[in-house]
Amino acid sequence: MSLASDERDLDSATPPRWRHPGVAASFSARLARAAGIAVYSSFEAAEPVWRAFEASANGTAFQSFDWLSAWHAHVGAAVEPAIVVVSRQGQPVLLAPFGIERFMGLRRLVLLGGRMADYKAPLLAPDFETRIPQDGFPALWRQIVRALPRHDLVMLTDQPVSLGTPDAPVANPLMELGGVAAPDDAYVFDLPASFEELTLRYRAETRRIDRSKMRKLEASGDLVFRFAETPEECVAMTDEILARKAAQLAAQGIASIFAEPAYRDTYLALAALPAERQLLDVAELRLDGAFLSGSIGHRWQGRTTLMVHTYDAGAYSRLSPGRMHLLKLLQAGIVRGDTVYDLSVGYLPYKESFCDTPMKMRNFVKGTSLPGAAFAGTANAVLALKRRVKHDQRLMNIVGRTRARLGRGQRARTTGSA
Repeated sequence: MSLASDERDLDSATPPRWRHPGVAASFSARLARAAGIAVYSSFEAAEPVWRAFEASANGTAFQSFDWLSAWHAHVGAAVEPAIVVVSRQGQPVLLAPFGIERFMGLRRLVLLGGRMADYKAPLLAPDFETRIPQDGFPALWRQIVRALPRHDLVMLTDQPVSLGTPDAPVANPLMELGGVAAPDDAYVFDLPASFEELTLRYRAETRRIDRSKMRKLEASGDLVFRFAETPEECVAMTDEILARKAAQLAAQGIASIFAEPAYRDTYLALAALPAERQLLDVAELRLDGAFLSGSIGHRWQGRTTLMVHTYDAGAYSRLSPGRMHLLKLLQAGIVRGDTVYDLSVGYLPYKESFCDTPMKMRNFVKGTSLPGAAFAGTANAVLALKRRVKHDQRLMNIVGRTRARLGRGQRARTTGSA
């Protein structure tokens, strides 16, 4: 879809009293063109520029065309795309996958992806920081807002502060808008040239225990670690891992997207992508054919992000099959030439043994109308409370015990109705 066909709501601000609304829209359209801003209201219209740009852009696979178009087709169809592309001298420098989401009578400006995107951010050209000086982004943002459809609230959550790598960070320009710390941090670290170098980051006692457990697993039978090699295998393995993960979380009293058909269908659609466009990195660890551990991640531009990891806490739980699986994932990533490994968002004790400096995440929530401003105040208070709970171990212990009780109650009800 062309820029001209997307200009129906270009002026989101209230036009001056002396300006006729039609004149205001025309003025905004000219301003958007002068600034090199295009807004696409469909994935189909944005696809050519999006696919060409993402091939060299800084960002994550959560902002790739295949990822977000699959999410939109199966989960997010109610969100109206408002995909912004900013160009300089005819070349894209930023692609922001925005959308307008209706909620409680409000129109919220969000970054697409919902619960399928651990990170929500724009894609940036490698030379973005030289093409758009750091102090110039707030002015560019005002132009972007004028080009977007009308909205009551800007709600840009789950944003990483950096879009580069740990050793070559690229600042997320949306951080210049302000905002507050998100409830969770992210655990991203660089991969060295060899697995041996990676293990030297751990304590000697940890290395000894890992080697001992791996030897015992290998001595217990035919231990096989493998990745899905075809779309058919990827679909089958993804389906099983999602089912196991949903059951594992349900047993802990945690409702998850993995139990919801729409999200399952999204993952399976991604798993079915042809080999040349495959994003998912699906692996399993089996002993004598029996499932021990499985994972679903994605690989994009030398970065692997682990999203789903589940294990069988059965007879071999004392040998930590989940950790052994993760070590094999890291080893495989190094062999394949990956430079970054991402354990994604949210604290778990094991993540600290791999990444001792978590990456900060931020939320930016701001009203652009009176009803939106009222909602923004409440939303920011809820997010602040959530962060406080997640960063207080005493409160998290209470949450854990509550979830465990709920899980036991659910299992009892299920057993009683069987």
